[in-house]
Amino acid sequence: MESRILANVEPAEVFHYFEDLTRIPRESGNEAAVCAYLVEFAKAHGLEYQTDDTHNIIMRKPAGKGCEGKPGVILQAHMDMVCEKNAGVTHDFAKDPISFEIEGDKIIAKETTLGADDGIGVALALAVLADESRAYPPLEFVCTADEERGMTGVEAFDGNLIQGSVLINLDSDDEGIFIIGCAGGPVVKVFLPIAWEAAPAGASCLKISVKGLLGGHSGEDIHRNRANSIKLLTRILCNIKESVDFALVDYMGGLKYNAIPREAEAVIAVPADAAAQVEQMVADYQTMVAKEYRFSDPDIAITCTPADAAERALAPASRDSLLNYLYFTQSGIVRMNPEFPTIVESSVSLGVVRLEDSQAVIQVMTRSSVKSMYEEMFNHIRRLTELYGATYQVMSCCPEWEYDPDSNVKKLCGQLYQEMYGREPQYMILHAGLECGELGEKVPRKLDMISMGPDVRNLHSPGEYVTISSTQEIWKFLRELLTRL
Repeated sequence: MESRILANVEPAEVFHYFEDLTRIPRESGNEAAVCAYLVEFAKAHGLEYQTDDTHNIIMRKPAGKGCEGKPGVILQAHMDMVCEKNAGVTHDFAKDPISFEIEGDKIIAKETTLGADDGIGVALALAVLADESRAYPPLEFVCTADEERGMTGVEAFDGNLIQGSVLINLDSDDEGIFIIGCAGGPVVKVFLPIAWEAAPAGASCLKISVKGLLGGHSGEDIHRNRANSIKLLTRILCNIKESVDFALVDYMGGLKYNAIPREAEAVIAVPADAAAQVEQMVADYQTMVAKEYRFSDPDIAITCTPADAAERALAPASRDSLLNYLYFTQSGIVRMNPEFPTIVESSVSLGVVRLEDSQAVIQVMTRSSVKSMYEEMFNHIRRLTELYGATYQVMSCCPEWEYDPDSNVKKLCGQLYQEMYGREPQYMILHAGLECGELGEKVPRKLDMISMGPDVRNLHSPGEYVTISSTQEIWKFLRELLTRL
């Protein structure tokens, strides 16, 4: 008999499916197995379903007795997960189940990601579809693939398949905070031409590193004013250049376009008699920057160490173009929301830089809940790119989900939450992308949308957890909401 860690944890009907999902490989781009699991669920419960080549799936459950005339409701979540693990941990996300434990109120994976983003949303939807104790309106469950890498699953989904008019997204991570809008905007990859020449003879090579930053999600954490390692390193190099004429041997920073970069490093070649001066300048910057970011990035570390001799370096014009481009690229908050002053409306994140043989590749992400604002930020990138003789590619462009002050489902959620839990809910326009924006564009009629979910913490990181108590509350709330819609 199989041993189930969550067998006696309530709500058992939700955690049963969640534990199933922890056993199935479902890294973004590898969703065949989890899609097959969902197909088997649909068959076992007699549900109509359709899949597509991207492994998206839609299931339909007819209205319960007495609910036949009610508007259809769409539950929506994504099946893939971000797969990260601590250094030295032996875990193969292509075949190994997620190892997790119960720690007080937490269901936590300590060495890897848990996949509660958005496995708990999928589990909630499956538990609703399997629930025969209540009569619900006509239900559809849209479960998308490859959300975490840029929403390519929902981009490929056929919106004409959706029949309902109210959409409940289950990909939020704060119980009691309802998402009523989200940011959109293009991700831009810039290709800046570069030329190389022989490295200066007799020069000393130095590696300047920026490490120890907290980083985080480039949308949800942008308001924390954390340092951007690429912007910091560029600032240091531009200031060094005012005193010491160096050759730029290498530059690399950031890992993912949708994360605030935590690390960056450059290798420079300087006259041998200037090496000590540069080392002292970097030490001075460590002291200065540590003071500037003492609250947001207390462990920041900027170092200068000897590097191996180099055979080539960027030509001076290419060096200057790269540093100037990075220096003048926007990064951080552009504007707060005038209607909700504590919420970021528009931001840009400079996320990745790499040098290749003939070009520097730079990735920049724009976000705004106002289309005209992310179009303006994109135009800034485009004009700067053209100014430096570079080209660009729009990698993706997630639509915004514009806040609707007249939303009926928002009003009902507010009244019901107050009634059930005796406290006022909070509302948020998320400064990140949700699939609601894409689905709102794809469906050929207006959808009344809201997003909710239990408390999930340390998303996309080892140590990710979901709380049991918040899952209990959202489960009770979701069932009652569906009966009243």
